[in-house]
Amino acid sequence: MKKLAKLCTRHNWPRQHHLHKSLPQFYLFSDAERLPDPSSLLFRLPRGACVVLRHTDRQSLVSLAQLIIPQARKLGLKVIVAGDIRLALHVGADGAHLSEATARCERPRTKTVKRGFFITATAHTRMAIWRARQAGADLIFLSPVFETKSHPRARRLGALRFAVLARTSQIPIVALGGITHNNATRLAFGPAYGLAAIGAWRD
Repeated sequence: MKKLAKLCTRHNWPRQHHLHKSLPQFYLFSDAERLPDPSSLLFRLPRGACVVLRHTDRQSLVSLAQLIIPQARKLGLKVIVAGDIRLALHVGADGAHLSEATARCERPRTKTVKRGFFITATAHTRMAIWRARQAGADLIFLSPVFETKSHPRARRLGALRFAVLARTSQIPIVALGGITHNNATRLAFGPAYGLAAIGAWRD
């Protein structure tokens, strides 16, 4: 078992927000440049973790979802699809992920989607956290916490600022951006509900 996965076992990561225990705590993001196909990393994720599938091309996203979802099910993992709630429902995903821009424009959702379906959103500021909740998000990825290869020019929050913003949220906050085994230990006993990463799962 790799370092980050080991840290994320139930015995090593305190469960925050116990009322939301049905939501995954740990997430693997696909990435068009760094990880276009996350298949090889699924077995390294803790059971109950979630894969977030992202792709700018709709058909490529559908194809990726059709490839990953059956594999994930066998390993006890969940899968959510970025950008389109209807598409996520169509491919049988467990949820949908909204960008900060999409959450800003999204109307509050109804509760008529399938049982267990959940929505996540990305936020970078306190206002974005509020907007994500108004859009119906069940969980928020607050980023970037640390310096990240995906967005090298983005201003990082740092562990302290992350904690301050996370405590303002009424729904679970997951740390995203530059997460490694070493810096994840700085978040383990704060308000972070969980962790999300790309490359750290294979390090």
